[in-house]
Amino acid sequence: MVVGHITDSTRVLSSGATPSSEEHKLLLLPLLWVCQSFRAVASARFYRANTVCLRGNYYDIQRTEYHGSPRLAKFYRRAHHLAREVKITLDRRVVFYDDVLAPLSKVSFKSCAFLHARKLKFIFYSSRGQYQPEHNASKVEANIGAFVQWIKHMTPRVHEIEVECEENYVDQYPDTEYFKYLLARLYQLVPSIVLRNDQRTDPVEFLTNNISDLVHIDIKLGSIDPIARLARQSASTLQSLIAETSGGGVVSQLFWVADGSYTEYPQLRVLKLNHYTETSWGGYPSFPGAVPFPSLRGLKLSNYQFGDEVVFRGNAGTLEYLDLEVESEAVKMFKERGLFTPTSHPKLKYVKFELEGDRGLYPFATETAYIQFLLNIGRSAAVRVLPHMDSQTGVYAVLSLLGDYPSIQVLQLRSTRLSLWDAITIIRSLPLLSDLHCESLALNPLPDEVTEDELSAYLVSNYGQIGERFRCFHVYCMSGRLLKEVVTCVLLLALICPNLDYCVPPVDYFAYFMNRLKDAIDSDGFKDNAPRLRRLLFT
Repeated sequence: MVVGHITDSTRVLSSGATPSSEEHKLLLLPLLWVCQSFRAVASARFYRANTVCLRGNYYDIQRTEYHGSPRLAKFYRRAHHLAREVKITLDRRVVFYDDVLAPLSKVSFKSCAFLHARKLKFIFYSSRGQYQPEHNASKVEANIGAFVQWIKHMTPRVHEIEVECEENYVDQYPDTEYFKYLLARLYQLVPSIVLRNDQRTDPVEFLTNNISDLVHIDIKLGSIDPIARLARQSASTLQSLIAETSGGGVVSQLFWVADGSYTEYPQLRVLKLNHYTETSWGGYPSFPGAVPFPSLRGLKLSNYQFGDEVVFRGNAGTLEYLDLEVESEAVKMFKERGLFTPTSHPKLKYVKFELEGDRGLYPFATETAYIQFLLNIGRSAAVRVLPHMDSQTGVYAVLSLLGDYPSIQVLQLRSTRLSLWDAITIIRSLPLLSDLHCESLALNPLPDEVTEDELSAYLVSNYGQIGERFRCFHVYCMSGRLLKEVVTCVLLLALICPNLDYCVPPVDYFAYFMNRLKDAIDSDGFKDNAPRLRRLLFT
């Protein structure tokens, strides 16, 4: 309809005639619609990454700051209600023990109505030391109810609530019990919860008895057990589970039930488990016929023991993202059970594999066999992150095999030092490569009878132009000793890679790298090509 009106209006204007009053109306109507639509689109773009912050203390709750472009600060203050995220820093005892409606009543509803906010983040603290008020459980529950009701009206469209506790808050009875009740009431408003806890209070058990049908869970806690119980409570609806733990745990705890049965997560798309300390298999039973995650698309496991391959069952056709940090025993299990073959996971787009603990080749006889096994995990994946290569033999193995995997667009060898010639071989082997990551670049060994001053002409005459899609080079180690060599290698690559526009150095060396790069471009060896090389200065 809008397109039709715009077409009619354009016809009237292009005719050169003076529009009548009726035609004016025809023009005005679509313009208003277009402006309103544009304003909505523009606002969505401005506010997608912007946060409005409220900070509450014992005396008042007030709006304090806007996280966004300083140029648009005035606009934000007039249209803050369009913000996508609201962050509230609050003394939780104000909610528990004081007349919570008194400070909230000082804030006009208009100034605190965030109708477009999708995420709400609370940072709770306690600034009153050992202050122990007289408490009445029913009064506290009424205060919490009033606070939650205000939050509900303030952010009616919120989809996710995140709660974080500052380190200096004081934990003492009955605060801990009230805090659990507050969390349960807040989390009942949304299908997506995020909890950052310092492990002095464990509210997850309480939440398990009061919350279900969650879509997203993201929790940082000591043990996986309470998180697993909370996840199983929402197994039929859960789509994303992210857990960071420091206590012992294995993947099977997510679906293993004490009576010997198992829980299935039919809608789970993303599973990320990160464990901070080494774990060992805890004797949880395996389930030969279990398929707990049939719809999994993204899997990230760090230091979690498998026991068997159950986590991979039934999702070979859906898995798109795989990030594993495992020990050699898990690799042995993968190999013995034929878990990853060249055709087993056709939809994998991102594959990262890190070997923890013993970095030996076990259970592989050669480094080439080990690298080939890794490259066969999602043979058509576009992004590859390979583990550290302990020797030049490993680099040679990668170079010799890459030609069989032409779909790679991003290759990360973060802990591996490459020579200039290694980098050239990789770029020539992978026609779709756009990004290459490595630890560092070395100039040597030079070709026979070629000096460093002759390298530019040698490369151009022998290689011409390579890497039509190659645009970005990332280097992670650039100490003072290596800086000159890395800069020279990057400039030499830029001579033969016509679309190499970016070289990303470590943050700490960015200024040194850019200064050295500028000096090198203007030096005798590169000044003839300076105009085309200066594009790297915009990195």
